[in-house]
Amino acid sequence: DVLNHLLLPPADILSFREISPEAESGDITVDHGSRIIGGVRNALLATAHSVAHPKPYHPRLSREEAKQFLSRCRMTTSRGSFILNIACVLDQSVAIPGMEQEPFTRRVTSLFIETLETLESATRTDDASRLMDTVVNRGISANFCEALLSIRPMGDRSKTIVSTEWSRVLFPVSNRRHVKLELYQDVFNLAETLAPRLRSAPEPTPDTFFGFVDELRGAPSAGDLLPSGEARVTLIEQDEEIHAKLELDVHDYALAGQAHLSRKPIMFKGILHRLPRLNRIENVSEFGLVPLGNK
Repeated sequence: DVLNHLLLPPADILSFREISPEAESGDITVDHGSRIIGGVRNALLATAHSVAHPKPYHPRLSREEAKQFLSRCRMTTSRGSFILNIACVLDQSVAIPGMEQEPFTRRVTSLFIETLETLESATRTDDASRLMDTVVNRGISANFCEALLSIRPMGDRSKTIVSTEWSRVLFPVSNRRHVKLELYQDVFNLAETLAPRLRSAPEPTPDTFFGFVDELRGAPSAGDLLPSGEARVTLIEQDEEIHAKLELDVHDYALAGQAHLSRKPIMFKGILHRLPRLNRIENVSEFGLVPLGNK
């Protein structure tokens, strides 16, 4: 175990172990093995898209940061049974001291495990309707559920054990060193039920917002020394003040900084998700300063 960690770059290890009559001897058919690998790949890719842009269904799994994450993942092996190990290599990013961001890889692996825990918990509470709210359950999408069906084990009493061992370089905030989930057939049945419902869920439409920048929490990235990332804003909506956070690219982040320093109002289009603690805005576009007339 120590040798494996020394040979690999810093990575979160996701382990998928099938316990079923077919896998008792430690081997499975090539077709079944390829389905498992494809399912794990697609589930991780869907989760990476949900980290960047949560939605019920991703028509195209083509976001660049998600593809880069997947290209860094490594497949390893274990002895003694059929176990598929995926090493999700932590991406290194440039950050200002005191403003370090959680690596994109860790956000993907954390959301991946959190989503599986949510599905497994829902089978015990018989409360599947709440899973349709992808604002609360950011990782649940039709893509994720369909990918999960590819790793479904054979046999009514079979199960797939998913576990993770977080990189020793960066332990998660929760301080849970290991997570182990046993996914029985009812979890896969739930995913099968959710997939078509999530595919047909209506897409929200963007609104136009006006407000002020309160706080900038971005940082430079590995590919660009100019900062980008989270900004927190106060929106003026009729007689209501709405506090929210949003992710901005380098160009829009610079405009947000200019607006913040000069205390000028901003305007943009986006989709507002109202949350218990702090609202979130997705699909931000046409970000800019409100033109003011000369006085």
